[in-house]
Amino acid sequence: MDNRIPSLQYTHFADAFWRFSSLAKQYHFYDEEVARMKQSMLDMNPFPRQRKDDAK
Repeated sequence: MDNRIPSLQYTHFADAFWRFSSLAKQYHFYDEEVARMKQSMLDMNPFPRQRKDDAK
């Protein structure tokens, strides 16, 4: 499945998700599901961070 999402839409979606995630963690609301959603958000990020050990 293609998880690519346009950059602008991703930033709006990510902002809303991180706000939700913050509140969900505070109240331990479906901790395992929120962690799974967080990983999914990171996987579809159109701006992946480059790690120091990956830099050439």
